[in-house]
Amino acid sequence: MTSRLINIFHKSSHSAKTILLIAFEDSIIIDEIIEQYPNSNITILTKRDISGKSVKEIVKLARAENYDLVILSNRNSQVNRTATSLKLLALASRGKNKLIFFDDEHLYRFTNIALVANILPRLLLGSLLGIYIYIKASLYFLFASHYWKKINIPPVVKGNKIAYLRTDLSGRVIAGGSLTHIKGFASGARELGFEVIFHSDYPVVSEPLTIIIKPNKLLDFFDELQLIDYHFRFIREAKKLFKKEKPDLIYQRHSIFNASGIALSKYFSIPIILEVNNSEVWGKKNWSRLVFEKLAAKIENIAFRNANIVSVVSEITKEQIIPLGASEQRIVVNPNGVDVSKFSPDADSSEIKNKFNLNNKFVIGFIGTFTRWHGVEILFETAINVLSDRKNIVFLLIGDGNLKANLESKARELNIANKIIFTGIIPHEEAPKFLSACDILVSPHLGFETGQKFFGSPTKLFEYMAMGKPIIASDLEQIGKIIRHKVNGIKVKPGDVEELASAILDLIDNADLRSLIGANARKNAEQNYTWKMNAERVLSKVKSS
Repeated sequence: MTSRLINIFHKSSHSAKTILLIAFEDSIIIDEIIEQYPNSNITILTKRDISGKSVKEIVKLARAENYDLVILSNRNSQVNRTATSLKLLALASRGKNKLIFFDDEHLYRFTNIALVANILPRLLLGSLLGIYIYIKASLYFLFASHYWKKINIPPVVKGNKIAYLRTDLSGRVIAGGSLTHIKGFASGARELGFEVIFHSDYPVVSEPLTIIIKPNKLLDFFDELQLIDYHFRFIREAKKLFKKEKPDLIYQRHSIFNASGIALSKYFSIPIILEVNNSEVWGKKNWSRLVFEKLAAKIENIAFRNANIVSVVSEITKEQIIPLGASEQRIVVNPNGVDVSKFSPDADSSEIKNKFNLNNKFVIGFIGTFTRWHGVEILFETAINVLSDRKNIVFLLIGDGNLKANLESKARELNIANKIIFTGIIPHEEAPKFLSACDILVSPHLGFETGQKFFGSPTKLFEYMAMGKPIIASDLEQIGKIIRHKVNGIKVKPGDVEELASAILDLIDNADLRSLIGANARKNAEQNYTWKMNAERVLSKVKSS
């Protein structure tokens, strides 16, 4: 715990008998608060407790009791929660003192009066602006849906300069599939001789050059209004930039409430490739909340209909978006890839093995987000079974997410915390040496609870393959097609703990099979799934003049 954090705790009074800790994804702070307040009654809410709930339901949870101290932490978050939204949640909670940790560098203590004085003027101005933005967007996209379809931009590029647009306002990201995809495509395009200029609200990659376009902070109390406004703000700023940059092609990572790439394509008469990982409207409706659903659906339809090329990560995504306006003839199925020079059997694991005491241990590894569909709970239950059967086994679980804190607590309760190691989130560039420390890598994905077919193209799968390690993966849509049983991996039924445990034990006992499928997986990655191949599959669809 930092000295500054300790000082703030002291100021907030150690006499707090009741504490509400809204930890979101910050599993570390849970242990810190329990240690700092050993005699207090602490109510803990994580992202899992509030995910998918309405604002009214979240406020009800925060007001369940009158607490002496309310603590919110946005540290280690993979969600771009705004300062105002955190302050509003703190204000809505019932507590005498409020602590908000925006990140490691911004830790503040508030009273309710101070919060009201801080928030109210911005909220009033933001609300008025939000009403204007919504009306403007409704009229704008009504016009755009008719006008843009009359402007035909041929899929022909005149040069090699790509303007990459990231418009989802996800802010700072240090790991995860989206970051890997962004960096991977950019590196692949550069290998093909393209220059990539990155445009975003935050510098996600050191290369290529990043142009920062910030959102309107007055609207940060409501993400949907801020995202709608960002469409217009992005166009306004990008027009100035494009006149200097003179890009030959626009490549936009599809995001909700945003068709700025289409607008810029029509304005500058240059083609656009729209990268779609899934319908963002579907994702928001099923995994979060969506107030302005009709407007979001209209914007998504406009984007799908007007893009020259729609690059999707899987056949299931293709099936999903055709009814939403995308033309089948313009869709390119383009699975994710891997940097085979960085993710390699030659990666040095000595530092990780020494740090986590893994020498002379057989290590089962997982990297990813600790959420339901990544299957980390299934892997945890499997680990319990495997550890009861074998003694020299360690599970190395790499990453973070809303399930991590609960699983760590279970590991301590079962007295197996030294056998199931949680590393926390790591920078993506460090992933190869962590994966290199493992003897078997597991990708235990689950299907979606909604019944929607699994549309993902998990970057972890390709990284596992490139490491030349034996893989056990769920037999699920694209994963099940890429992995051939006992050829380049082992396939198991999604969610089946017994089958997964059996597969792990069988591989532990069969060194020859481990060597065979690991070598085949590496070869498969090199021949079919490099980022250069990923970029080429889609960039080849736009012709050079």
